[in-house]
Amino acid sequence: MYAFAITVLLGIGVFKLIDMINEYVDVSRFQTLLTLGLGVLVSWALDFSLFAQWGEPVRSAALGYVGTGLMMAAAGYATPQVLQHVGEVIGLRREPRTPKAA
Repeated sequence: MYAFAITVLLGIGVFKLIDMINEYVDVSRFQTLLTLGLGVLVSWALDFSLFAQWGEPVRSAALGYVGTGLMMAAAGYATPQVLQHVGEVIGLRREPRTPKAA
């Protein structure tokens, strides 16, 4: 379970780093590819493979890093979208209170 949480949090960090770079340099055309590439690079640099953590055999260690990097990028993209949707749903259920006239 901790390995999955690490993957999600690293994915959010990768996504926000590319988002920050996009504010200074227009990389919107390549944003998805940069996010995927940086996810794989972070996975390799940290020597972190989700498949190795879970004990799942993969054909090679490089494929484990690539798969983990892809999952990082996907989690980094999906998590803010899910949280935004949850915030909208919670925000719509609350009704504003109006003061009653005396």
